[in-house]
Amino acid sequence: MKDLLKICFMISLVIVVYIFKDNISTFILDNVIYGGSNKVLTYNEYYLDYDYKYVQNIDKPNVENYQELLNMFYTVLNSGDNSYSFYCDYNNCLEDLKKLIDEKDTISNINNFVHPFNSFDSINIDISNSGKITVKNKKAYNEEELIFVKAYIDSFIITNNIDTMNNRDKIKAFHDHIINITKYDSEHTKESYTAYDLLTTGKSICGGYSDIMAIYLNTIGLQNYKINSDNHIWNLVNLDGTWYHLDLTWDDPVNGDNNYLLHNFFLITTNELHKLEKIEHNFDSNVYAEAK
Repeated sequence: MKDLLKICFMISLVIVVYIFKDNISTFILDNVIYGGSNKVLTYNEYYLDYDYKYVQNIDKPNVENYQELLNMFYTVLNSGDNSYSFYCDYNNCLEDLKKLIDEKDTISNINNFVHPFNSFDSINIDISNSGKITVKNKKAYNEEELIFVKAYIDSFIITNNIDTMNNRDKIKAFHDHIINITKYDSEHTKESYTAYDLLTTGKSICGGYSDIMAIYLNTIGLQNYKINSDNHIWNLVNLDGTWYHLDLTWDDPVNGDNNYLLHNFFLITTNELHKLEKIEHNFDSNVYAEAK
């Protein structure tokens, strides 16, 4: 009789384990293998609730295909969290991940879709023997730089009565202001890569121009992201349902001692952009699909 009860118990246990195998597996991963270290993703004030054709926000602790892998990186960076761990739940995930690490361009492209204050200066991806993936990133802006840039833009908005303007004029006012106070850094010094560098030194390369505009566009509530080619980066903004290119760098050409303010690359379509210049603005339309 006792042997029969043991057999029934074991059969019942096997059935329960089979039914709840996914839950048990997750519990073991979270609480046994990883010691309960997997934390809930947190979101700071610079998180952007936007989905794109290339990447979308994801709300789960694991990835089940390549697209979800891209989405996870976007969500982690977009959240502003400095460290987060997740799991792979498909056969080729680790191979895909190693490919992303080797290529680097893919993760850099994803970085363009997040708020500059949440973008990374450097990123580290660790893969444990048991398959746990941990993403750690160092932000492009420290707290002091972030506060300075934010205060500058807030002051500009108040001083110039930006809230009374239509969206196109809001963009033009800041476009003209930044070009008027900035000279293109032809020498590409280390102090001209970010919005903070631009505001404190008065010189910049394309990274600084595009960052300061992206931060401003987010501040006034316009959906946007940065878009890049092999050697250049600029802005793409959604204005009244249409996506337009916005390139402050090319509207601030340097010719000898003269610094010009142009509007050739101000809110133009992709067709208009490529009629003007196609080599430095030759971007991947599979990544930046809104610009097709």
